[in-house]
Amino acid sequence: MREVRERRYINVLKVSFTNNLKQLREWVADQFAPDEAKVNWRALAKTFLKLGATGFGGGVAVIAQVRRLVVRERRWLSEEEFLDAVSLAQSLPGANAANAITYVGLKLGGIRGAIVSVSSFILPSFFMMIGLTIAHGYLQNLPDAQRVFQGFNAAVVGLIAATITRLGKTAVQQQWHLELGVAVAFMLIFTNTTVVEVVLIAGLTGVFINTYKTRVRQRVRQRLRKERQTSVRSIAAEQQARQQAAEMIENPDELTSDYKVEVSLPDKGSSEAEENEAERKGESEERPFTPVAGKAGVTGKLHSFAPIFLILLFAWPVLSKLVTVWQLVTIFLRIGTVTFGGGFVMIPQIETDVVDTYRWMDRQAFADGIAFGQITPGPVLITSTFIGYKVAGIIGAIATTIAAFLPSFVMTVIAGTSINRFRTNFFFQAFLAGVAPAVVGMLAAAGVSLAKNGLNTSLSYGVATLAFLLMLRAKLNPVVIIFGCGLLQWAVSRGLISWLHL
Repeated sequence: MREVRERRYINVLKVSFTNNLKQLREWVADQFAPDEAKVNWRALAKTFLKLGATGFGGGVAVIAQVRRLVVRERRWLSEEEFLDAVSLAQSLPGANAANAITYVGLKLGGIRGAIVSVSSFILPSFFMMIGLTIAHGYLQNLPDAQRVFQGFNAAVVGLIAATITRLGKTAVQQQWHLELGVAVAFMLIFTNTTVVEVVLIAGLTGVFINTYKTRVRQRVRQRLRKERQTSVRSIAAEQQARQQAAEMIENPDELTSDYKVEVSLPDKGSSEAEENEAERKGESEERPFTPVAGKAGVTGKLHSFAPIFLILLFAWPVLSKLVTVWQLVTIFLRIGTVTFGGGFVMIPQIETDVVDTYRWMDRQAFADGIAFGQITPGPVLITSTFIGYKVAGIIGAIATTIAAFLPSFVMTVIAGTSINRFRTNFFFQAFLAGVAPAVVGMLAAAGVSLAKNGLNTSLSYGVATLAFLLMLRAKLNPVVIIFGCGLLQWAVSRGLISWLHL
């Protein structure tokens, strides 16, 4: 009888689980379905594959190209819908261009369109970074190649300084913005504070300040409202007093009754609470212990564990590589979750993990990888491919690339399904208000970190200054500036060497 009851209970659980799973699938399908008619995923793949191969210049330039393709040429989205994509992309961590493309793909083709769009955009820069990483292994010991790489690194430092200057004009609007940005820069440069901790501190600071301001505004409004009500009541009482005084003067004989003020208070009632207690008694059955027969003695145990030892011995290189890949994945998952403001923000934390903690590469190779992330099309976050390939080969490159872009992709899909609630959420917007000036401090820390590694001579400082001025004054593509600085570093170094030999 007991077994029959258990079977019935299990069948009921299975049916309930199946129904709940079906409802969950329907809800997910409704949430991720595009609002308008779907665009063929092949058209999305072709469009963003071409953009990923030619999208040089960083996030702003790529977003401008996305607008030209999606809004003007193909007319897949309106201007208002594309502005929603840009605002959402800038509000979430990760690469802004990749976030915007993810939202466009989600809007046009659902979850499938989002995956196809962002994968097509990242794929060309992924393969280019693999090629540059392989070439770096052969060229890093050549003197001429080292001079070119030094010019690349100096140009990247100048580009970061120019980005800080431009971003500071929009992100730093109040006094506490400047103080928070400077504090974040000092924390990252002179302490062991991680990017995750800095983002949390800055976001909570923004929530506290904006909540405090909101409460102060509410108190001021309540005070003004009370003052207005008090003034209205005083005016009404004054008018009533004047009217009564006029009546007393006109009819003094009728004033014989007293004025009484009656105040009625509500009666206090008592309610009785009833408590019902129920006790359940259960019987526990003890099962008798039945010993299991097995091999006795040390020799039998060694024989039973010998195959496991052999498997571990031969599989140890694979296991160690898998452990390394897992460590890379955890690093880039954590970094990809909090990289507000683009790929440059991740530099100090990745350098701490990759160079200082695990010692997978030296600082010069890390700086070269950051420079490669700038000269390839697509987002700067593609530097994760360089690090993954250097540390764990092609498997590491694939794993780190997915881990770097996965958190922002998931956040964009979730926020894109309910963008109106996302934009009007007070606490999230207050959190972002604190993170925005902190991004300036993170970029400053990234610039200092790269300057320590890439600026070794007075010539490198001069090249970095030139790159900074060109980014601010000249309307040139950043890739042109980086390649030009690399050639300038090489030419001046070769010229100085020839002059010294003469």
